[in-house]
Amino acid sequence: MKRFCILIVCLLLCLAACTKPAPAPQPTDAPAVEATETPAEPTEVPAEPTDAPAEPTDAPAAESNFVFSGTTLYGEPIDSGVFRDYDLVIVNCWAEWCGPCVGELAALEQIHQEYPNVLILGVLVATNSVEDAKATLESKGVTYPALEPVGDLVALSERSMYIPATYFFDKDGNEKGEPIVGGQSYEEWKAAVDNLLG
Repeated sequence: MKRFCILIVCLLLCLAACTKPAPAPQPTDAPAVEATETPAEPTEVPAEPTDAPAEPTDAPAAESNFVFSGTTLYGEPIDSGVFRDYDLVIVNCWAEWCGPCVGELAALEQIHQEYPNVLILGVLVATNSVEDAKATLESKGVTYPALEPVGDLVALSERSMYIPATYFFDKDGNEKGEPIVGGQSYEEWKAAVDNLLG
């Protein structure tokens, strides 16, 4: 009976989320669904604890708490400064080959259309083809920005070994609530967004 229950739990997890290809996990004290963070790319310099003075006070808060700068899959510039314009930012890590990821795109687009104070960012991870990903977004009518991981989005996209994995931030780049792993329906997304907007 115990083996049967474990089998059922594994099947349910497979239906709700995909396992993304990832480097072999290192030993960690993190929960089982969390993968360890891999070192930043050599071109990035990790933050070092110092006694140096804080950043200038005129720097935007979002820039000091969560930083990225790049372009969308369509070549439009985007950076973490966009957080300032929204009460809630939803970062959805997904791939075009992941059924649960693709299955929730229409629901996320509906949230995007209904909540002008909420930004959704699609972060494409473990992709086989950016062109295939763009075709998937277009077939689902997605209009919110999507990009490949850059800056702090790299470490965020590596936190979970499963996709879709979704994280929430306030306008200052502070993480809010608990991440959601697995595909969600429109009703589930609406409930999560309403709860976080409080």
